[in-house]
Amino acid sequence: MKGILIENAGELQRRIASDLPKPTRTTSQVVVEVHYGGLNYADLMMCNGTYPHPKGYPLAAGIELSGVIVDCGNSNANFNVGDRVAGFSENAGAFSEYISIGENSVVKLKDDISLEEGAAYFVQTTTAYHLLKTIGQVKKNDIVLIHAIGGGVGLNLTQIAKHFGATVIGTVGTTGKEIKAYDCGADLVIDRSKHNFIDEIETRYGKNPISLLIDSTGAQILDDSFQLMENLGHVVSYGEASGKPYENLWSQLVKKSLTFSRLHIGHIDPCSKGWKEAQNFIQEKLVTEELKLYIDSIYDMNECHLAYEKLESRTVSGKVLIKIK
Repeated sequence: MKGILIENAGELQRRIASDLPKPTRTTSQVVVEVHYGGLNYADLMMCNGTYPHPKGYPLAAGIELSGVIVDCGNSNANFNVGDRVAGFSENAGAFSEYISIGENSVVKLKDDISLEEGAAYFVQTTTAYHLLKTIGQVKKNDIVLIHAIGGGVGLNLTQIAKHFGATVIGTVGTTGKEIKAYDCGADLVIDRSKHNFIDEIETRYGKNPISLLIDSTGAQILDDSFQLMENLGHVVSYGEASGKPYENLWSQLVKKSLTFSRLHIGHIDPCSKGWKEAQNFIQEKLVTEELKLYIDSIYDMNECHLAYEKLESRTVSGKVLIKIK
């Protein structure tokens, strides 16, 4: 079986392996013929050894997939052979021709949702929903600040936050990435390479206007953002693209009685009511085209190095997919 293999941590070392063992399943698993893999920053972190949930090496790469079930057992009441699914593999291995995965880690796709869309939405859009609703509890008229708003998660965050009636402010680090954010309904997007986002936001919205901050940057950008928060505001972190939060985190929170949360969607119970509500919401909005996905590019498996390099370049506005089949 062919798949993408990360030899060891420390650099972007990947190769196409043709001798990976074809998976077998347990009674609680299904085997999926993978058609598309969705590339995430977590995949880069697994290459360079900074992923906060270590897997060990060599590692069959990939956490996000879409495909078709080819084995689920005769007694499985939830799936049938031939079902089209999307899913998240906590133990990686999604960028292989086949994967054995827990049946609770995949969901059926509605007929009007393509396999490309399945791989493009599952991690990013599900993460965005839970950041805003499950953790952030966004409400109508909240003012939400989203860093890296022009990326895949950011574009999803924007659309979902607007759906729930929030005002959306965002920042980008690369000129041009504000375009799609505005297309998604953002009220204000600031290019950090040209403007001081603190000054720009305070000029437009006054002192301490932010009730909910969604951050994937960490380090200095996160630290600066605390001065924009209202009392009792909520900060939700889901990444550290610029570095881990500074050690003064406690002192920043205590100044305004802020709350701070961290989200990894692998920690949300896929059997929970909230998880099922998220999947129903997302797929319904995709079918009615109230939620738009931005697929930046699709690479064949033998071009995987280009896919990883594209994501690493930080020029992506949307989703990078790897075509497995």
